Amino acid sequence: MALAEAQATQGDSAAGEPSVSSSLEHLVASSQGVLTKRIDLALLEGQEHLSRTLRRAALVTLGMVLAAGAWFAMAACLVLVLIPNANVVARLAAFGLLNAAGALGLVALAMRVRPPTPARANSDVSSSSEKP
Repeated sequence: MALAEAQATQGDSAAGEPSVSSSLEHLVASSQGVLTKRIDLALLEGQEHLSRTLRRAALVTLGMVLAAGAWFAMAACLVLVLIPNANVVARLAAFGLLNAAGALGLVALAMRVRPPTPARANSDVSSSSEKP
């Protein structure tokens, strides 16, 4: 009987402090709560990022369709203004050449613009353009 009473009072100290096992249980429960909240926050942020990305992609797509329509309308207008009395074949040829020139110009611009190269993390050799 004295052994049972000693074990019962072993979890509760004289000052009313919780036992080690209850403290560990509380720590695990709190850690799980924190992890759950962080996972929920990460999922929410991921959904928000995906939503913004899809919205921007839709707007860019719509803008590109409208820009293509405007380009074709302006090219057709230019062909009709520059050669008003030409036959249909000549107008279509001029329209095709105008579109080809625009496409080649955009490709040349895209080839010229290069993305920035990432800097090396451990560059031992300093380049001549770097200032000390």
